[in-house]
Amino acid sequence: MRNYPEYLNLIVRYLNNPQDESLHAEITSYRAESPENELHFKEVERIWQLSSKSSRLDLLKVKDAEKNFKFSLKAVSSRSSSLTKWLSGVAAGIFIAGAGLIFFNTKTRAELVTVKTGVGQTDTISLVDGSKIILAENSVIKYPSKFLEKTRDVSLDKGRAFFLISKDPKHAFRVNMGESRVSVLGTSFNLIFSKSKIDLDVKTGRVLFLPYKDAVSSILSAGQGLSYNISQKQFVARLSQNSDSWITKELIFVDTPLEEVCKQLSGCYGVEITFDPGKRINKKFNATFKNEDLKDILKVLQETYDIKIRKEGTQLVLKTP
Repeated sequence: MRNYPEYLNLIVRYLNNPQDESLHAEITSYRAESPENELHFKEVERIWQLSSKSSRLDLLKVKDAEKNFKFSLKAVSSRSSSLTKWLSGVAAGIFIAGAGLIFFNTKTRAELVTVKTGVGQTDTISLVDGSKIILAENSVIKYPSKFLEKTRDVSLDKGRAFFLISKDPKHAFRVNMGESRVSVLGTSFNLIFSKSKIDLDVKTGRVLFLPYKDAVSSILSAGQGLSYNISQKQFVARLSQNSDSWITKELIFVDTPLEEVCKQLSGCYGVEITFDPGKRINKKFNATFKNEDLKDILKVLQETYDIKIRKEGTQLVLKTP
């Protein structure tokens, strides 16, 4: 025959895992043995439920938890002294177990990892779920060493990153940027985040973009992109082109206006290139470049459009006659 500590251990194990068939059978047998056993079970279950309400907080204070247990024992103080004494032991046991679980959860909470890149630096990050993040220069990202929640959350604090996300329909992957968020299940996409703007380009799959809390979200598919103005809370939808060229060093232009060509060259080579039009140019640019030097691409533009290129500090300005 079990003693009270053994019964307590059995009940606690059952309350932790009620789906366990063997534990369920033992508890059913124990409760059927006598009315006293049924009462013991009910009281332990009630105390357990009361204590679990306080443990819903992320950081449960031990003193507060102890008050909850003492309060729950008051209801049985009018019972027999032996039962009250036994239940006091039950409460103490549950309290100690609960405190141990809190300590364990605190210890096992995933460590937050911060990765920063400087000028001319890039970094490739492999997450525990198999996802990969390629971080561009002058960028900061934070992510947990383990995903312990229902969602896989990371934070892009600034800069640019390309995300290649492993599929997991049960655990959405979310990138947080200030008030904004991108949610996916399994896809690849490029993000640029600054204080004033977010640029999102989808390479494969689909993503959901939420600009701020309670806003209307937008779904983007492969080949689509958007630019979001943070202060004005407005975004412009657009086609996505060459968003990962800073990684692949491959540029494909199909009927692309010259001004857009300059923007994409800036993103790929990390050099500020602007277009200062003189006469209007209607001719679109069609070309493919792979691992080409920027100076060679600029020569092609000069020959195609008869433009002049001047340097102003660190900026290149393309100007038509």
